Amino acid sequence: MKTSFYTNPIYLEHDTGSHPENANRLRSIQEKLQSEGLLEKLEVCPGRLATLSEVKMLHTEKLISEVEFASHSGAKILRTSDCVISSQTYNAALHAVGSVLEAALEVAERKCENAFCAVRPPGHHAEQNFAMGFCFFNNIALAAEFLTRKMGFKRVLIFDFDVHHGNGTQHFFEERSDVFFVSMHQDPRSCYPGTGFSNEKGSSNGLGYTLNVPVLPGIGDEEYLNIFHTLVKPNLLEFNPDYVLISAGFDAHRDDPLASLELTEKTFVELTKELKMLAQKTSGGRIMSLLEGGYDLNALSSCVLEHIKIFQSDSLC
Repeated sequence: MKTSFYTNPIYLEHDTGSHPENANRLRSIQEKLQSEGLLEKLEVCPGRLATLSEVKMLHTEKLISEVEFASHSGAKILRTSDCVISSQTYNAALHAVGSVLEAALEVAERKCENAFCAVRPPGHHAEQNFAMGFCFFNNIALAAEFLTRKMGFKRVLIFDFDVHHGNGTQHFFEERSDVFFVSMHQDPRSCYPGTGFSNEKGSSNGLGYTLNVPVLPGIGDEEYLNIFHTLVKPNLLEFNPDYVLISAGFDAHRDDPLASLELTEKTFVELTKELKMLAQKTSGGRIMSLLEGGYDLNALSSCVLEHIKIFQSDSLC
């Protein structure tokens, strides 16, 4: 079985102009994969549009209508300048959700080895009733909801290594024990969106099933990976997930313009290896990854290349 690579031209039509989250991000990824001869080794999949009922698994009809109306009315932003919108934004956002759900199903049924979803708009900041932080619908949260509600998975891990805390994802699941949300991100006192402190651990039935690990600006590979191995990895093993989802933001790279960490490809390689090994140990290899942030094109495309190489490889050496 091959690694599936989900992408579609519709994502390029979510036109954000010179905004950091723009279509050149996906172009740079595809060009890098092609130039390195990796794209031909992947199962390239066009994905599909989500149905409204699928988006409504977590989002309100009010939000869906707002995104649709703003997109079709010629609006330039939705509520905030962070959420730039164009005539195809609504369709691209629906397609991102649908593609992620299709990938989740394909991996669940072992029709592919694993999957990387090169979709946009990204999703992990999107809340139940409002868009924020470049995000309109929460792709990874909807994947986890689909896997638990429709597919019967009991222990879904969401590991988010985007430099920005995935506030929306956390809020959907913080009172539940079937989805373990783990986020390593820049200290919220110095980084958007200002959430994700270590004392945010979930509540009610979900107490202990949210793990936030904020790291200080300027942290490098060795210190970051030491924190992962000592504070995070034991919790992942204890949870024993039956499906692993990754919010793969590569904006913690030292070259990224929107944050202040000093990580290199080394960290993302190590994290990907560890998460793939975890999936092989606990979930029959069921793992998939969704693109979130990453705004330096060279760093982004290089990190995605290394990330997918590990997904695609038979060896983790």
